Amino acid sequence: MDLYTTAARYLDAFQANMKRNFRLIPNAEYADRRFPLYAMLEMEETATLLMKNGKSVFSYEFCYFDVCEQLDEDAVSYYCGVLDDIAAKYVPWTEPTHSFSMVSMVVLVDGAPDRALQKRIRKYKHEETRKRPKDGYGWCSCRLCIVDMSDGTCYTNKHGSALGNRTGITAKQIAGSL
Repeated sequence: MDLYTTAARYLDAFQANMKRNFRLIPNAEYADRRFPLYAMLEMEETATLLMKNGKSVFSYEFCYFDVCEQLDEDAVSYYCGVLDDIAAKYVPWTEPTHSFSMVSMVVLVDGAPDRALQKRIRKYKHEETRKRPKDGYGWCSCRLCIVDMSDGTCYTNKHGSALGNRTGITAKQIAGSL
């Protein structure tokens, strides 16, 4: 089965799993690209430990999915740049009720990245914390997850490990049925 057919099966399965929590947009446009899937989650936190001045706060997850035929240094740099740009443009920093945002990129590939790319993926880091009204509120972390569709293995940065655990299960199920 080719990469795009396997990726389509993966995205269908992942969407079915995410549908109850996430707002899903297929073929989402971002800048000069069209990504096969975009998922957005807005969650109201009402736990007293997270409340600000007695009011609930909001957490967000922005997640883009893509399929990449040839993962190389330029492609990894591009995906890291997209994550940085999303964090700058879409995180609602100016909202006093903003608690945190997770910005994620899941890239489906056919075959494991070489060791140099694995190291580059692990080392990618984008974290921000803002505490003043003029700068914004809350914190943000970016997660990068590269999924080898041939066996379901996930390669992630530090913050992407939880995302890898969630996305890898679906990838292993798809790879196991090939």
